[in-house]
Amino acid sequence: MRNNSSLMVTKAIEAGYRLRACYVALLLFFLIPVWLMGQNAQRRDVFEKMFVGAFDPDAWNGIVFDATAYGQRLPFAVRIGSKTTTFLDGDRIFDAVSTVGPHAPDGSYALVGWRNYPRTALITLEWSRIDRTTAVGRLKAPPDIHLVLEAYSPYEVYFTGAYHISADETEIIGDHPIDGHFASTAHFVVATDRPTLGSGTFTNVTQLQKVMDAGQLINAAAQTESGPAGFKFLTDDRYLSGAAGLEFVTDESATAHFVATVGWSSSDLSDNAKQLLEPGRIDKILDEKAASYAQRRPLVEGLFGEAPEAIGNSMFWNTLYVPSLGLEFPTISRRWDKGFGGWVVGEWDCFFGSLLTNIEDVAQTSASTRAILLAQSANGVVPNVDGGSGTSPDRSQPPVGSYIVWKNYQRNQDKDILEWAYPRLTKWHDWWFANRGDGQPWRDGNRDGLLEWGSDKGSTFSVGGRGFLQAAKWESGMDDSPMYDDAVYDPNTYTMNLDDVGLNSLYALDSECLAKIADILGQADDRRRFTADYERIKSAMRQELWSEKDGIYENRYWDGHFSTRLSPTNFYPMLAGVATPEQAKRMLKEHLLNPKEFWGEYVIPTISRNDAAFEDQHYWRGDIWGPTNYLVYEGLNRYGEDEVALQFAEKSYDLFMHDWQANQHTNEQYYAWGGSAGGDKHYTWGALLCLIPMEQYLDDTPWDGLRFGAFNPHATGILSNILWNHHRYAVTIGPDRTVVERDGEVRFDANAGVVVRDYKSDSNGLSFTIKTPRPTKITTRELSSGSLSLTIDGEPSRSIAVKHGEVGFAVTVGDHRIIENWK
Repeated sequence: MRNNSSLMVTKAIEAGYRLRACYVALLLFFLIPVWLMGQNAQRRDVFEKMFVGAFDPDAWNGIVFDATAYGQRLPFAVRIGSKTTTFLDGDRIFDAVSTVGPHAPDGSYALVGWRNYPRTALITLEWSRIDRTTAVGRLKAPPDIHLVLEAYSPYEVYFTGAYHISADETEIIGDHPIDGHFASTAHFVVATDRPTLGSGTFTNVTQLQKVMDAGQLINAAAQTESGPAGFKFLTDDRYLSGAAGLEFVTDESATAHFVATVGWSSSDLSDNAKQLLEPGRIDKILDEKAASYAQRRPLVEGLFGEAPEAIGNSMFWNTLYVPSLGLEFPTISRRWDKGFGGWVVGEWDCFFGSLLTNIEDVAQTSASTRAILLAQSANGVVPNVDGGSGTSPDRSQPPVGSYIVWKNYQRNQDKDILEWAYPRLTKWHDWWFANRGDGQPWRDGNRDGLLEWGSDKGSTFSVGGRGFLQAAKWESGMDDSPMYDDAVYDPNTYTMNLDDVGLNSLYALDSECLAKIADILGQADDRRRFTADYERIKSAMRQELWSEKDGIYENRYWDGHFSTRLSPTNFYPMLAGVATPEQAKRMLKEHLLNPKEFWGEYVIPTISRNDAAFEDQHYWRGDIWGPTNYLVYEGLNRYGEDEVALQFAEKSYDLFMHDWQANQHTNEQYYAWGGSAGGDKHYTWGALLCLIPMEQYLDDTPWDGLRFGAFNPHATGILSNILWNHHRYAVTIGPDRTVVERDGEVRFDANAGVVVRDYKSDSNGLSFTIKTPRPTKITTRELSSGSLSLTIDGEPSRSIAVKHGEVGFAVTVGDHRIIENWK
């Protein structure tokens, strides 16, 4: 009986265990998914925005992670300092950069190099953004140069977190709490594969720099509160630490690697970093990314080699992310950015920047256009300058916007930005002659129908001041040009007393291009209005600003006498199509090609060589500038001066390449005899000197349509991998060959160095004009099938060969109009 009772008790106990086990299993069944969901919520990418790039103006040598989560900004950054006898970092890097390498617009690959002078050894940084939140990097430097991997915030006002060093001193871990989300903290992990010589945390990155100036991070942990050189440092993690550093040297192969990554679990980030730092992995990533970027970039081999790479490298290494605009685009210059509150754009600088970025990237081209037009004031002024420290509502700058927006559209067919920009460009165009409120036009001070530069008086703050002569000179974009030495500022009209050839020419060009944009957008009334505007200003310029005596368009004072001080702007009437063909010939022969005035080894100085101010060689007083060269070059093309245009392109290219190849400088301006003229060494629009020769290969203008080829060049070159109107082109130019490939197939072939304009192909046929230096055989391959009729200069051609879609014929020396009508 007892045995049966014991058995029953045992079974009851076992049943109880089973029941409890079921309860536990059920509980786990429900709780584990909840726990996993919580873990996934912590680990998933909840960043609303994530911009990654070299966005700190002081840090070519770094990467910024500008993140937004839960509507809050969470910035982190990493950069690399180097030390020999001195420590190189922060703003010191600007003048030390000696290799401005590739920089993919999407951040997939970037390379920059610098030197710790007087050492000549090169230190290079390569990095790649491998996903939305992670970048990997490779450092190359001699093993005796100390490197410091620094984590910090590029915008200290937005950083409320702290950094600390991992126990093994190979990682920096950053934490950034989030208001109102108590279980959520953004983390930043920076890790290296090299053993560290020292480490430390600091209140900010400036204090880290001061420690390195005085010694090494190896001493940082042992510092007293006073620290070296009498500075006070807080290096204990108990205090707020806005920066941290790891000091190390490269290995026997002179190489080190690092990972920088942002997320929500520091342990996961650390594990991921360790995996990426496994031997050979980052090298493989970077080598593949470098090759991939090189393969998809435009390339010039032979004549004008390196031009597209120089443009892209210069532009994209000046790219910043501007949170107040929500845009990523190249600014004027990193040094200017720092001086203007973290970022800055100039009106014509920014428009020219968009033209330059368009050789590779549509997104940054659009962003540049938006950046400057978003600064437009209520009355229509697109300002001279806009930046972190303010704007200039009293003055504008040369109105090149519509021309460049039109050109960019022909290439990238980005209709969204065309439609967005059009009303803003129209408002700006209308402002110049608009009634300011008292019957006085804004920039027609003497009301003669022609424009002058000016600066408005008013109570609103304007960068640099407002309502005086120098501010009016700033509006011209040629701040100290001798053209304006004798001009007077009228405090009633807010303008100079000088009708300006350059301004009126660019206003005419603006009218012409707005009419073309209006036509694209189906705005017929606007097209007619802008066309009438163009004809009116052209007529007024021909009547009032042409000097028959001097054979050139000249600025004219209000009292009626001409200013004989000549600059590149005196040739802008060719760009605008204002000059008659006879006038253009005189301007070229008597002035542009005159070595006493503008022609020479390098062209063209910003004041004529026989002007007393030419000897100043300071800023706009005789130096050579990219934007003025570009605008004069465009005028040469408009008038079909192909031989001169080629020489002009060669001289511009040689001027740029001399300093680029020697020092990797893209200069703000150049001496008339070559080399940097003392301005900014890494100023974006200097690369316009490389865009000029690229346009010898392929271009599109409002008056020539699609244009390609150089007139009898002395050498051969190939531009390849260039995107144009959704097609990929390759163009060969040379003394014995002009070839155009589109999407991998040859479409045009000539056995001479020719210039082709207005090239149009559709379902009905092909037409173009051609200039040839000698009798030339031409083959076109646009006809897919069927027969055709060919006319040359309006006359039917009897000698024509058609075979498998190829059309072959010959032309004599000179200019010809070709039309293929397909049947």
